[in-house]
Amino acid sequence: MALRNEILLSVHDLKVFFHSDNTVSRAVDGVSYDVREGETVCLVGESGCGKTVSALAILGLVPQPPGEIPGGEILFKGKNLLDLDEEALQEIRGKEISMIFQEPMTSLNPVFTIGDQIEEAITTHDTVEKTEAHRMTVELLTDVGIASPEERMRDYPHNLSGGQRQRVMIAMSLACKPDLVIADEPTTALDVTIQDQILHLFRELKEKRQMALLYITHNLAVVAEIADRIHVMYAGIFAEVGNVEQIFRNPCHPYTMGLLASLPSRARKGQPLYSIPGAVPDPAYKPQGCPFHPRCPYVQENCRREFPEMCDFEDHHFARCPVTYRQRKGS
Repeated sequence: MALRNEILLSVHDLKVFFHSDNTVSRAVDGVSYDVREGETVCLVGESGCGKTVSALAILGLVPQPPGEIPGGEILFKGKNLLDLDEEALQEIRGKEISMIFQEPMTSLNPVFTIGDQIEEAITTHDTVEKTEAHRMTVELLTDVGIASPEERMRDYPHNLSGGQRQRVMIAMSLACKPDLVIADEPTTALDVTIQDQILHLFRELKEKRQMALLYITHNLAVVAEIADRIHVMYAGIFAEVGNVEQIFRNPCHPYTMGLLASLPSRARKGQPLYSIPGAVPDPAYKPQGCPFHPRCPYVQENCRREFPEMCDFEDHHFARCPVTYRQRKGS
């Protein structure tokens, strides 16, 4: 993706904490990234790394309390979304920024037809006649590859397959022609064939509508198909940032290396599939130093004491690992 495209979304040092009786969970602990017009940026990492929470913060959907956003900026078209009240955010949600949630069956209302729900998404933000909303709904369902859209509009969510429901969610997210779509694990519950169809659909829609996409996933294989730029997230921070070629051909953080080694396509014949030992730390009890050090095969004593800064591996490729940096630079 050409860097001359204008920055649409700019997140600076975002922090999202959750308070319980005696603890503070630092779910997102200072992340910064940009999404440019027409660009696909992927947030990648295991469950519990803070990917979804960071996306919910963009749309003002973090429940407060127990959630709190103690620091950072979320600039959309130069406007800080954290300064807006609920009424102003409602004007942006769906119209300029839309979100596709992970499980469509829990996001679609089971007592309304597909047509009613998409038409409501249209009429909430645009003053159009019902006949025009109907026409636009048919067009949207056609665009996302739903066969016989007029008939499907009369169906309820339970009448559709998982792949069809996800296509309906994509259609709803596009109803008001947003500049940015946030897709939170949109293919996780789908089989491999349907996943591929949905990814192909995203590529087609991006090209047709010139929209930007913030794509959240734990699946690096998916990322390879769709990303322009990748942010590998671990324990509320970014461990590594780069483009597809940099991340897949020259990973610089041990966590990224572990995620790549876990891909089935990289397993050696007759050998068990690799898995990263241990688990993502509880955000309320993060280890001192590098948060990945208890699971890292290359850990050194400094890693246990000092929080690592981002190291510049050149050409917009960064990783939070001084050990790898010294090795690569020969020092």
